[in-house]
Formats: sequence, structure tokens, C-alpha cells
Amino acid sequence: MKKVLTFREEQLVNLPLNVTWELLANTNELNKFAGIFPVNFAQFSEEEERIIRWADAKVLNIMSLKWKEHVCEWVQYSHYSLERQYIEGPFQSVFWTIRMAHISENVTKIYLEGDFICKNLLGRIALQATVYPQLRKMITYALEYERAQGTRKPLGEKKIELESTSLTHAISLLKESYPRTDMIDALEYTIRTGSDDEVSEMQPYRWARIHQFDRFATVELFLFANAVGLLDYDWSMMCPNCRVPKGKTAALKQLTDKVHCELCGIDFELDFDRYVEMKFHVNAAIRKVDQNIYCINGPVETPHVLAQFRVAPGEHKIIDWPKFNEVLRCRVLKYNHIIDMANERVEKAEITYSAEGFLQREIPNAKRFTIVNDTTKEIVVVFEKKDWDDDALTAREVTSLQLFRDLLGTEVLAPGLQIGVGHMSILFTDLKDSTRLYEEIGDAKAYSDVQKHFDYLSRCIREHRGTIVKTIGDSVMGAFTSEHDAFDAALAIQQGIGQLNKNLTQLVQIKVGFHTGSVIAVNANDLLDYFGSTVNKAARIQQQSVGGDLIIHRDVYDRLIRKRPEIACLKGKSFTAQLNGFAEEVQLQQFSINE
Repeated sequence: MKKVLTFREEQLVNLPLNVTWELLANTNELNKFAGIFPVNFAQFSEEEERIIRWADAKVLNIMSLKWKEHVCEWVQYSHYSLERQYIEGPFQSVFWTIRMAHISENVTKIYLEGDFICKNLLGRIALQATVYPQLRKMITYALEYERAQGTRKPLGEKKIELESTSLTHAISLLKESYPRTDMIDALEYTIRTGSDDEVSEMQPYRWARIHQFDRFATVELFLFANAVGLLDYDWSMMCPNCRVPKGKTAALKQLTDKVHCELCGIDFELDFDRYVEMKFHVNAAIRKVDQNIYCINGPVETPHVLAQFRVAPGEHKIIDWPKFNEVLRCRVLKYNHIIDMANERVEKAEITYSAEGFLQREIPNAKRFTIVNDTTKEIVVVFEKKDWDDDALTAREVTSLQLFRDLLGTEVLAPGLQIGVGHMSILFTDLKDSTRLYEEIGDAKAYSDVQKHFDYLSRCIREHRGTIVKTIGDSVMGAFTSEHDAFDAALAIQQGIGQLNKNLTQLVQIKVGFHTGSVIAVNANDLLDYFGSTVNKAARIQQQSVGGDLIIHRDVYDRLIRKRPEIACLKGKSFTAQLNGFAEEVQLQQFSINE
């Protein structure tokens, strides 16, 4: 039996535990800094009753390495570990762990541990000459981040390649189109000094959180940055189970209705609500980004997973479980059996998994778990947040913004493709007695008034985070991700009508109504359009308006006043109506709105 060679290092750093974790759990950037070679990774597969990835690399274009990489194990803010079994090269196996311990509010202790089995003398030499120095650089990575006071990730020997003239020009154009120079300056700093990871997988909401900017304003900034050539974007297709991207497209029309996840073993239908995410990256003409992959299995790849464990066949694995302030569930990778975790905190609990799934229907939030694998295969058990990533800018959200449609009007689905969007609030308006308007003041003046009315509606809808989907004659169809925003926009439309009328040849009234529910996105004459029962009902609800008022379904009204009781104080009445095309009568709420 070959001897196990061990590596042990530890270091105190003046960084909070959560900051240290987020830094070191990004194993792709960590390995790049440490000088570890780029790796070619295959997709996950199952061999000998285990889930593994095949991987290979070339060291200095001389030595070929090939190995089976097991699924990474971790507990957030505590540790992660990785095991490799080599097929080619001077090593037989590698197992390393990075642990982090809370010392005080701003001090963390890092423990770096590695166990190596070499096939020959060359492996021992490689450990001393290359591998051990690379591991020590992982601690250097944290120390350099400490010296930068957590403001900039260390780049090591890599130099940022910028085309300064192009960057300066793009920033100048951005300042002409976007008013927040403080946000533009922060974005320029990110592009000039950020790591490759920070400029190649940019989530506007995450960037806003880090820099403490408004989320909505940041999305607008990124959309304008794309318009001036500073940033590009793509659409990531996210698996609903493992929530890992399963492909990217440069345009919505390249999406397909179904995507396959090899890890979960499922085909899933895309929807805009969760499964399609818009991400940005710096324009390649402005900054070159290292596209090599150095690690793909680290915790940062799945930020919603708080812990992940391999459990051998027949094993009773004991784990100490910290207290997380999240709503969690437990899932078995690939087989997708799921159980929820209750809030009840207990000392210990057992989780038993068989070929049919979990024996328990729910588990408590225990301080210590025993995971029992009653199958003949290794299983991978994950503990994950039930809520989706709050940093994700979904297609549902961004396509409902007027600025998106103004700047990216050509972004449509492929003809014939239908994709679910989830719940949207669809608003319709209609200009009351518009035919009489044309008769009384003539076509030219009436046309001018109608266009001013369209501009007014567009402004009200845009200011409340909605978008105009299309105009139909003298009517407008708008869309919002929030029914509160839809209500506020409708209220603003009716409350500001007096100001609009000051600029018109003849006084007008607008009829308004909206409804909330699931919709489908389609390509309608090269326009990103919505259809479905919710859209039809919203149009019919608006037809109940008499002008100067707002009509909504009673269910929508009840939801609104639960969060905003003051809405119930607005002047209005409840009534029953038969909507054209719908069999049953519906209960509606009318608001009589005075300026």
C-alpha cells in the first residue's frame, strides 16, 4: 500500500467568516490565482454506482493528466473538500479540504489540508516543486484580499488587458444617456480592476447589492451599458432542480422550449419566471477575459446549496448542522427526491433514504443529522434554499421593462415558440369616445392628441416599472411583474389626466383596467407579446370602465389591501359583471379616481 503524503497549513486573516467563504469558495478564481493548470471537464456521469466527472489537463504542455473527479462536499461558512482518482499522470489520488473557523467578528482562521498518494518518484517531486507552492498561494490569495481591505480580488501574475481608448469612449457615451455618474464610475472601476469572474458572469442585482445601489436603477444602467457597447449579455437556461445553467444563447429567438439536464436526468420546459436568466459580460473589444476553466465543481457554482454530502451505500453518515436562517429542503442529486425541513430546532434527527426515496415526509432542523443510505449506490445529499436566487434577473422581469423594449426591440422569441412567463399583471387602456374626437376636431388635431396621450401613458407605465407591449388603435396593452406597480401606474394615469388635458386640443377620458395571472410569451409579428386567459380577462375587465376610473378583479383587490390597507379607503364600489367570452359572472372592484 502506497504511503499517504500530507500537507497542512493554517493562517489567520483579518476578514469576516462570510467574506472569507465567498472568496475561497470561488474555486475557479482561486485555482487560477494559485497557478493551477486549465482543465477540460466532461459532464457528470454515473460509474461504479457513483456520480463523477471525467477531467483532463496538460501541465506545461508536457505532462498529461486524466482523472475522475467526485462530487464536491461542503457546508457553507465551514469547509469544502474534493477527491480525485487519477488514471493518467504521476498521482494515484488526491483529497484536499479547506476549512474556515470563526475567531471573532473580523477574524477567520483558514486550515488547508491535502492528502496525496503518488504512483512514482515523479509524483513526489511534482508535489514539492509545484503542488505544495500552489496550495500555499491559496492562503496568499486570502492575505492579499485582506491587504486590499476586501475591495478588490487579487489577480496574481495575470495582467488585465484593457483597450483603454474604447473603454473611455463607451463610458463617455454612457454618461450622455444615463444620469447617475456615481454608478457609472463604480461600473468602470469593476471593469478596470475586477477579476475575470466579476466581469464575465455579471448579475445586475448582485452588483447592486455589493455596491449598495438600487436594483431597478442598476438594471437600467446595465441595459444602457449594453446599448453603448460597454457590456454584452446572454440568456442562461437554468435547470429547475439543480439550478445550474444548462446552456446559453445570445438572443431569445435561439431559445428552445425544452432543455436537458444530464445531472438531474430530466428534460424540462423553459419558462421566463425562473428558468431563463439575463447575465452580462464586458465587451470583448474592451477587455479580454480568460475563458479557461480551472474548476467547475466548487460551492460558488450553486450558491443556493448550503451543504452537500456524499453518502456511501449502507453508510450512516453523521453531520453536525449549523443554524441557517433560511427555509430549506433536502434533495438527492440526480434522483430528485425531496423533503422539506421544518423550523423546529432539535438536538438530533435521522434522514433515511431508500431506492423508493426518503422514508421521512419532513425533517426537523436538527443540530446533528444521521444520513442513512439504504441503497446499493452512493448518493449525494444536498441541503438547499427553497427560494430561488434573489440575485437572478429573470427574463420575466427584464422583458417587462419599457427600457428593455426601447433598447432591445428586436429581442423576440422564434416564430411558433411559446414560453410560460408566470404571473404578470396585464393592463389595458382605451381612449373614451375617440371616434367622436376625430369627428369634432379633425384628423390632424385628433391624431396629435392621441400621440400625446400615448406618450403620457408610456411615461406613467415606465415610471412604475412596466412596459407597453403594444398599441391597438387608441388602446394600450401594458405588462408589469408586480400588481402593486400596475395599480400605482393605473392610479397615476387617472390622477394625472388633468395635466394631460392642458396640452390637448380637447379634453379626454381614459378607461383603465388590469388583471393578474399566468401568461404565455410568443412572437407576434416580430414583437414579444403575451397571450392567454389572463390577457383576455384583463381586456374584458377594462371594457367595464366608464372613464376616469379603474376596474380590477375582486381577488386582485383583496390581495392589494392585505399589503396596503389604505387602498380600501379609496372611493369606489364592488359590482358583479358578465365578461364577454367568460361563462361565469365575476366580482369586480371599481375605483372612481379624482385628480
